[in-house]
Amino acid sequence: MINLNGLRRAGAFPVFAVFFCEAFVLGNWIPRIPDVKAQFGLSASDLGLALFVISAGTLVSFTFSGALVRAIGLKHGNMLANPLWALFIGLAPLMPDFASLCGVLLLAGISVGVQEVAMNTAAEEVTKRSSVEIMSRSHGCWSLGSLVGALVGAGFAWAGFDPAAHFAIAMPLAFAMGVTAGWFIKNRAVPDIADGGGLPFKLPSRSMMALCVMPIGIMLVEGAFIDWSAVFVKSVLEGGPVAIGLIYAAFSLVMAATRLSGDALLERFGPLRVARISALSAMFGIAVFALAPNTPTAFIAAVFSGLGVAICYPVAVSAAARRPGNAEDNVAAISMFAFTSFMVAPPLIGFLADSIGLRIALLCIVPLAATSYLLSSELVKGHPSNGQSNSD
Repeated sequence: MINLNGLRRAGAFPVFAVFFCEAFVLGNWIPRIPDVKAQFGLSASDLGLALFVISAGTLVSFTFSGALVRAIGLKHGNMLANPLWALFIGLAPLMPDFASLCGVLLLAGISVGVQEVAMNTAAEEVTKRSSVEIMSRSHGCWSLGSLVGALVGAGFAWAGFDPAAHFAIAMPLAFAMGVTAGWFIKNRAVPDIADGGGLPFKLPSRSMMALCVMPIGIMLVEGAFIDWSAVFVKSVLEGGPVAIGLIYAAFSLVMAATRLSGDALLERFGPLRVARISALSAMFGIAVFALAPNTPTAFIAAVFSGLGVAICYPVAVSAAARRPGNAEDNVAAISMFAFTSFMVAPPLIGFLADSIGLRIALLCIVPLAATSYLLSSELVKGHPSNGQSNSD
């Protein structure tokens, strides 16, 4: 049973809110990606490059975000980053050309990187201060924000608002929400995680390499849905704004529900079983999505994909923190691999889509996702329960 009073006393709800706000902006952006693509006359390769720029900005910002958050504090770090993320995404459809679009998306990506460090550090600070574990719930709130944002974005698209008009309404709201949520973050001393989270460019040890690679296949499935599901539904399945919104909403809702119950699932079944079922679900989901003949089938595929991608990465991060060596360095190493995969995936899918079609490009992710299943045993190396459930 969730102890709401305990969460309130721990200061968890403002942290939940900043996670929600970051994803709310992303959720509004995703259903409008096909419209931005059409507005600027982009090919699939061009769109892949634009999406790459967001991830590149995020990765670059990790080189200074930890120091920035430490300098200005958790409160101001969260108050700054989320509103800027909303601002730059809101400006995207107002840009006059592709180059300026990429420029504003780069700034948006940098803002996301700062926000990732600020909000995850805030969540870790709450846990260290109060011994109330909130990281899984925080990421569940992120998925809920993505769900709500996608529904709002689909609603604006269905009502006939172009992206500029839609963002002129939604992004000021997101800006205000971000400032308000950040204001209530307790501005305590930033814990050591900010130093580790701010400098991910540290090569992993040989013993960590396979673990760093393990979640990438599943994360590629997540990235494909975030960046390409709306384009696929519109251009290949000829679905409208409502279909685009509902399919991504199904993906986000299942992901949120799984994350919110993630701790119980791991305790019951163990990390190894959860990871293997996740990998199989992600592989099945993206394969069915790529081959879907219609939007109802794509909706079902989104459910399996959301289930598959929900908690594999958090489990891998926890496993990295338990490995020998410095926990922050291990987590930084696996974060570097994760965000690099997000950076490479969008342009790769775009280039493949231009040459062999978007269906086949998405289908190519399936064997990559299989590597997560094959490497799942890395999660339990050195784990005292060897990945089995407590009830076995």
